[in-house]
Amino acid sequence: MPDVIFDNVGMETTDLGGLFDKNRSSTWAEEGLHDLHQELNLGYTGNGDWGRDSIALGYPGSGAISVENQLLATIATMDFYIATWGIAPRPTNLSRSDSDLATFTPEDSYQSLLSKLKGENKISSLAYGYTAGARYRRSSRNAPCRITRSSTPGLKRVPASLTLGGYDASRFVSSNLTFGLAGDNSRDLVVGIQSISVIGTSQELLPTPILAFVDSTVPHIWLPVEACRAFEEVFGIDWDPSSDLYLVDETTHQALLARNASLSLRIGTNTVTPEVVDIILPYASVDLQVLDTYPNVRNSTRYFPLRRAANDTQYTLGRTFLQETYLIADYERSTFSLHQCRFVENDEPDIRPIFPTNTNTTNTTTGATAPSNSDQKRNLSPGIIAAIVVGSLVFLAIVISISTMLWLRRRKSQLPDPSQSDVISIPPESPEPKSPQELHTNPIIPPELEGIGLGPREMEDGVAATEMNAIAEERHELYG
Repeated sequence: MPDVIFDNVGMETTDLGGLFDKNRSSTWAEEGLHDLHQELNLGYTGNGDWGRDSIALGYPGSGAISVENQLLATIATMDFYIATWGIAPRPTNLSRSDSDLATFTPEDSYQSLLSKLKGENKISSLAYGYTAGARYRRSSRNAPCRITRSSTPGLKRVPASLTLGGYDASRFVSSNLTFGLAGDNSRDLVVGIQSISVIGTSQELLPTPILAFVDSTVPHIWLPVEACRAFEEVFGIDWDPSSDLYLVDETTHQALLARNASLSLRIGTNTVTPEVVDIILPYASVDLQVLDTYPNVRNSTRYFPLRRAANDTQYTLGRTFLQETYLIADYERSTFSLHQCRFVENDEPDIRPIFPTNTNTTNTTTGATAPSNSDQKRNLSPGIIAAIVVGSLVFLAIVISISTMLWLRRRKSQLPDPSQSDVISIPPESPEPKSPQELHTNPIIPPELEGIGLGPREMEDGVAATEMNAIAEERHELYG
């Protein structure tokens, strides 16, 4: 999977938000034509014209961080309507053919963008926080985190938010539920969908719980055919076999607007666990548009972003789901978490780093970033370990000294007087010997180890989480 893909399909620039032209880049290094190998399980296909180039994560001249010699590809396929950016930390292998895999060497792979940024100390860890943005909600300021429910004309739509090496705590309500990354690198963000229901009713739309992949590459929600038919009945939508979409005419659209139903998705680490997080999707989040440039769509129209899955490998929660969901992925600890997005007027950003596993700092706030108990034990500093050892030795010496003194005193009291070995006498009264007192805490040994060096601290060398500023002109419609 490439780290950056730019569309190059000859469509209008306004449709895509901008195009990349490799011929106008003075730093482009050609790598040839290769398969994209993305979302093959969903039937997506296409090749990419691959190469290496310098990229900056922001406007030119804005001071944004940049990397050189980064692998990317231009594409000429309608399956990926907008550009995508892979942020998993795994490297990419560009084999010239299947036979080349037998002679694969490390030089044939290319470092991921996330790994390169961490290696250059530009982000704190192999982690990120992301939400897809909500074009149906409104923002009062041109900033990724200052958002509002207001629908006042002229205000900007809520943009997407991507924070590398950390997350923006102002964008979500913490769920305190942690998921483990799945073993399949192509489908690692797997969750259990236990139920899908319409809020305020008893209507259940998912006949059987399923495991689904959270995927920001695609816009749709892919569910079993039985679940799709339940949606058809409840929402009055019809499946169009030509485009394989649920197209919505104006009459149905007006009826759905008047109803304004919201969906509730109950998500767990598997299909039966009682520990869950509920994600609410308002009707506006599924009230989308598809353009006539989409395959087999004659006229631009509204559509419901539901797709019929052919088998369980296609069960997917795409960007529709991530409009109202904040995803935190922590590849340092192989965990991730999902949280309900929050939309608060004029809310300030709250960027928090996710620390790497080789630091003494414990990440808090969200379970996705909290190290395990074994991590914390391994991260005890040498000073604390030395204090434990010295304190234990001092305490042991005191116990041995007291025990030896008591044993000698007892032995001496049991020895007979040689001058009166055959005479029993009552000795004169004498003060009662003092019994051993309770041991007081030695001031050298603290009764409880203090948390020296274990609390949160700022990252050294100025390395912290980096938030990607949203481009105001970027489109967040979920076309295809």
